[in-house]
Amino acid sequence: MTEIETIARAQMYLEKLANGVNPLTNEEVAENDVVNNVRISRCLFYTSGILKQIVDNKGKFKVEMPDRAEFGITVEQLANYEYSERPISITEVTKRINALINTLYVKEIKSKEITEWLVEIGMLTNIVVNNNARKRPTSEGQNLGITTEERVNQYGTPYKGVFYNLNAQHFIIDNIDTIIERNRQKLSK
Repeated sequence: MTEIETIARAQMYLEKLANGVNPLTNEEVAENDVVNNVRISRCLFYTSGILKQIVDNKGKFKVEMPDRAEFGITVEQLANYEYSERPISITEVTKRINALINTLYVKEIKSKEITEWLVEIGMLTNIVVNNNARKRPTSEGQNLGITTEERVNQYGTPYKGVFYNLNAQHFIIDNIDTIIERNRQKLSK
């Protein structure tokens, strides 16, 4: 049996079950059988329909997803941000923020959007190290809790990174609306 034939058989079984028919015997199932529950039956019809689309399209299936809105986050969502006592990278800060939203419907915020704002307000500055652009904390940024540390990456290679302590994380979260607004204005230009 090919994969498509297997999917077609599964689709046929689900459709029969959704209609209250035992797919192996073609007999009606008992009235109190779980497949006769309206919610279960609807789910079976829905899944059967997806499998039918896959078979009809020779194995291809596309889900139409809604356009995602620009990044936005509520106060309630931000209340669940997991602060780290240990200084963390901006990538980790961003990852923790994005974990609070439904990324199916809302675009994620990018680390660059946060660090560009930090440069604009004088907490970070752009420098060049070995012909590579890097961001480093200014004295104001250091006072806030943005530091550079020597760490070792997953491959054992040492690197100098920028890290955000608890106070710096609070500063970013407390100013997230300003960061969002800055990015909206930047996009509208």
